[in-house]
Amino acid sequence: MKKKKSVYTVKSLRYGVTNGFTTMMTMLTTTYWAIFLTSAVGVETAIMATILTFSSIVDMISIPICGIVLQKGRLRGGKFRPWLIIGGVLAALFRWLSFTDLGLTASGRAIWFAGTYILGYVFFNLAYSAFMGILPLMAKTPDERVSYSACRVMCNSAGKFLFSLTSVGLIAFLGKNSEATGYSMFALLLSVMAFLGFFQLFFAAKEYDVITPLEDKSGKVKDQYDASIWEMIKYTISKPFLLYLLGASCKGTIYFIITGLAAYYYTYVTGSKLMLTTFLSLSTFLMIFGSFITPFISRLAKGSRNMYILGMAIYGLCLGSAYFFGKTGISFTVIMCLGYIGYSFSHASESALYSNIVDYTKWKTGKDLKPFMMTLFSLVPKIGTTIGSAVLGFGLVAVGFQKSNITPHAVNGIRLLMSGIPAVLSVVCIIALLVFPLTDKKVIEMQADMVKNKDF
Repeated sequence: MKKKKSVYTVKSLRYGVTNGFTTMMTMLTTTYWAIFLTSAVGVETAIMATILTFSSIVDMISIPICGIVLQKGRLRGGKFRPWLIIGGVLAALFRWLSFTDLGLTASGRAIWFAGTYILGYVFFNLAYSAFMGILPLMAKTPDERVSYSACRVMCNSAGKFLFSLTSVGLIAFLGKNSEATGYSMFALLLSVMAFLGFFQLFFAAKEYDVITPLEDKSGKVKDQYDASIWEMIKYTISKPFLLYLLGASCKGTIYFIITGLAAYYYTYVTGSKLMLTTFLSLSTFLMIFGSFITPFISRLAKGSRNMYILGMAIYGLCLGSAYFFGKTGISFTVIMCLGYIGYSFSHASESALYSNIVDYTKWKTGKDLKPFMMTLFSLVPKIGTTIGSAVLGFGLVAVGFQKSNITPHAVNGIRLLMSGIPAVLSVVCIIALLVFPLTDKKVIEMQADMVKNKDF
């Protein structure tokens, strides 16, 4: 009798814990870096805004460059593992330095903080790209990939929850009488934790990250990842990739719109910031719960594609219901939070779904583009953030939002922006995934075909 495999394993938990640690370091920058510059250090707001804008552009551009570096790089110890250490050490160092004031002049401060902030993101992208690239190596089957992906999202949510509970108190405790010192010491603590996450994964992935030498028809020996930059670009663009990009970008846009508008809704519509805390805490808890049960539900749903569709259907239904039936702050909050169970189904299946696209590319073209393609996975949330920012900003203008004069039209407009428009975007996402061709059955057939041809 064949022994039934556990849904979660020590290796999948070690993979997820890495993301739990690293997400606290990224939360540090998104939550506190701007206020650290303006309030604790005294950098002018205009300079801070310029640094943030320029850094965001460099951050996005660096992602495909990191993919090329990983794809073309030749280091001992594997294709991905060395970059966990190299990127992890440098990302931790520069993230700490970006929260460290050296007491420079105004122009010196601008250069120092811009440089350390940008380098922190670039090296983090390098390490995180290696982290994502290891996923399809450690988790071969579609079911394993859902489990690893669910662990990643579960630990990610837990890290965010822990950060929200402890950050204010720890910054005050570590800083004592110096706010700037508090931020710097807290950044050092989280940077060390992020590196330790990458460091332990370096050892956990040792048996999986093995480069196989291949011999072409002329007898020349190359490794399995050999590809030109043009081949990386040409073979990445496929029907499954484009459909995924459309669906996942809609999902990312929804998440950013809701997150960005939550403070507006609870401040100007309900007038209760306490309810904002309830919304953030309850939605995070339900995301952790939803991520945990995703692998179990996925087996019933027959794979990551169907799980993604199911999750977005639940999420979209709750978003639409919140708009039409959530007339009070409590009912709106409860319905919206329930939708995060569906969101977590999709989110916890996403990297598994994307890993299947990487397998498809190898099966279709014969080129193993894991390093380059798994790096591009990080582009999707940034696309969602960019689109979501535009919807949020121009949307508030369109509904006539004015802080000093909140009209009934503006109130209904905020509700529409936070739930109605996201519900429509969820339908677009579902349609894209319904025509997405890579079911688990298809992926297993592709993998068997590659094993038969000694290509997997």
